[in-house]
Amino acid sequence: MRTGEQAGRRSGGPAGRVTPFRISTPDDVLERIRQRLAEFDPAALSRRPGWQSGTDPAALDALTRYWLTGYDWRRHERELNTFEQFIATVDGVKLHVLREPGSGTAPSTVLLLHGWPTSFATFRAVIRGLAHPETAGGDPRDGLTVVVPSLPGYGFSSLAPAPLGARSAGHLFHRLLTEVLGESRYYVHGGDQGAPIAEWMAFDHPDHCAGLHTTLLGVRHDGAPLGSGLTGVEDPSADEAAFVRREHDLNTGPLGAYLLLQVTAPLTLAPALADSPAGFAAWALEKFHLWSDPNANANAAGGGPALTADDIITEMMIYLASGSVASSLVAYSEFLAGPITLPPGRVIEVPSAFAAFPDPRVVTPPASFVARSRNLVRFTEPPRGGHFPALEVPEIFTADLAGFVRQAERASTTT
Repeated sequence: MRTGEQAGRRSGGPAGRVTPFRISTPDDVLERIRQRLAEFDPAALSRRPGWQSGTDPAALDALTRYWLTGYDWRRHERELNTFEQFIATVDGVKLHVLREPGSGTAPSTVLLLHGWPTSFATFRAVIRGLAHPETAGGDPRDGLTVVVPSLPGYGFSSLAPAPLGARSAGHLFHRLLTEVLGESRYYVHGGDQGAPIAEWMAFDHPDHCAGLHTTLLGVRHDGAPLGSGLTGVEDPSADEAAFVRREHDLNTGPLGAYLLLQVTAPLTLAPALADSPAGFAAWALEKFHLWSDPNANANAAGGGPALTADDIITEMMIYLASGSVASSLVAYSEFLAGPITLPPGRVIEVPSAFAAFPDPRVVTPPASFVARSRNLVRFTEPPRGGHFPALEVPEIFTADLAGFVRQAERASTTT
């Protein structure tokens, strides 16, 4: 069951394909989630402590107890509903979209693409900073119109009628921006699964895409697929050769076990995770724990994780409240179908930036390797933040992305 509220046609919506939307979870859906959580018996778990065998039973027990006794979904629902949201139908896919108009007279547009196990809500702490930099002492003329869709099959977006690879998803979002929203020029950011979608958008639509910003290197140059251990060139540097070896080892080790299961058997996994909020929590909590930067919190003594229980539960609630746990797993496997390298001799031509956050889930590529697949004009290594930088270190993420857009805008006016 997908929950939400659509009321009235948006005036002037292109071809009648756009309707306003707000999250409105029925009470009975929340009660079912609560009941299923309450039925979870942590005593049935092994008492072996720590994360050596997967999710720490004590951490899962603490999270589910807080979920039942202290977490307030309605508060987060109200906060998310302060943003303009709508449903746009593109190629038979009902896309849930959040849009925040930027300050200034002619703000550029930036599309933010999430991955798994996050949702559109992963960007909630950076949207207003990007759109209204004057609220943090910046120049309102640098404001960006921020567009954040839910990926097909995720959250409040429908699953595509037919399997949709990352490249096809890129075409879908390009049509959303240009045909539905009327944007002739845009920037795009992607992390996790959003990265290859963003990269294909930049490759296929250079006349409209003004710049590409990613935190993961998804689509590479010919001969060097992600995780393959191959450099794709005859003259790799020592750093490049070491990078692909380490990346291969990481993805074929225990950290890549979930990926193999989700890609090959999503419908085997889906019923358990969709039926049990505690089971879904165990599956997702492991990733939030292992992939986030343990030293991201600059305000805690000695560092510490920046993600809060509310951050993690809200991400899971987007899936549970929308009924998209199963469809997201299907979409996840389908996004990885199709080409994963660029055509021989081709590169992404638009100005590109790569932010190499200290992400435990990936190996940081050398800038020279990134530049083999794109017109790399900016390579940064932020001091903190892991696989979920918009959640973990929103100020750093905002500064990096906004800084790239300003750099690209200046360069475009001088050429």
